Amino acid sequence: MLEVAMKTTIKTLYEKGYNKSQIALMLHVDRKTVRKILNESNEEKEVTCKKYPSMFDEYREYLEIQINKDLSVQRIYQDIQKEFGLTCSYSSLRDYVRKIKKKAPKAYMVLNTLPGEEAQVDFGYIGMLKVNGKSHKAWVFVMTLSYSRYMYIQITLDQSVRTFIMCHVNAFRYFGGVPETVKIDNLKAAIIEADFYEPLIQRTYASFAEHYGFLPNPCRVYTPTDKGKVESNVKYVKDNCFKGRELSDISEANTFLKEWLDNTANRRKHGTTGRIPYEVFCEKEKKILQPLPVEDFVFTNSSPATVWTDCHISYKGNYYSAPHEYIGCDVQVIEVNNLIKIYYMGKEIALHVFAADMKGEHITDKKHYPSSKTITQEEMLSNYRDKMFVSSNRGQFIYFSNSKNIPVF
Repeated sequence: MLEVAMKTTIKTLYEKGYNKSQIALMLHVDRKTVRKILNESNEEKEVTCKKYPSMFDEYREYLEIQINKDLSVQRIYQDIQKEFGLTCSYSSLRDYVRKIKKKAPKAYMVLNTLPGEEAQVDFGYIGMLKVNGKSHKAWVFVMTLSYSRYMYIQITLDQSVRTFIMCHVNAFRYFGGVPETVKIDNLKAAIIEADFYEPLIQRTYASFAEHYGFLPNPCRVYTPTDKGKVESNVKYVKDNCFKGRELSDISEANTFLKEWLDNTANRRKHGTTGRIPYEVFCEKEKKILQPLPVEDFVFTNSSPATVWTDCHISYKGNYYSAPHEYIGCDVQVIEVNNLIKIYYMGKEIALHVFAADMKGEHITDKKHYPSSKTITQEEMLSNYRDKMFVSSNRGQFIYFSNSKNIPVF
């Protein structure tokens, strides 16, 4: 029988990467004996990969630092070639980086908040919904109170600054108050430059936050745990409320969503807290929220436009009429809350309701057309009838095409 030391040597050599034939040759034993010893080993019974040295082993510390900076593999590949003159393939480095990431998972802190301290917001795409018979892309806006997990949800057809702000307004009204901070993703609607330390918040959103008395808190780039609560809720909303349901149009979707939000989502036992969001909200958080402002936030947006020959200006995908006297004139379009005001030389010349949920539509006030253009279809047909008569002799319709009453057969 082989000594224990010999068995240990065989296992050690195998773990170092030598194959059975090499071990047998080095120790002057039969290859079958080597195989038998390895088969008896508990380590052999488990499927393991043999370790081979890699050309990247000596750069491992450098690679770990670059990985922790959240740099892409392509960026690391470029830098390691430039700094160390290393010649390697992109695929081999990519595979090595994957192994490092698997062995060194990131650690995350549990971010606890106090009642009324924080809300998190995000959008989630839910597919196509019909609006006035036309299909439109649709999203859900979700605001979650971090302490109670109580949430507000709204369907939107865009992610504009105006929509983003109006969703906030509706959420605060739903909660009956305002949290101290609102943690926002680096959305185009809220953040111009994605920089956690020096974010450039859009002026309109900043004014809105000041009016409602909360602090916007943008998430760090590539750090999903910064707003993990709302991201989890967005996934929950998409899967539980919308997935696999045939909702004919946005009206039906809104009706179903409201009932689901009040009676299912906010009344369920939350998987993380183990408590019902609505109950926690009523007991601990509702009374802590800051009061709503007395005056509504005046949402304004201004842009230039030109009155076209069809007596309309173009604004955010729709067309709004203006008096025909201003055809060819440059005007100023001011959006105030839900209204569109058109000004010329400081004078308001037209007022319309803002068609936020429509695209390509003409919003027309017939008074803006010349009187000669406002004739109705019935009046037009009546005029045609007056100019027509039936010839009993020839059985034909005769239409007088002009003021000289010259018949056209």
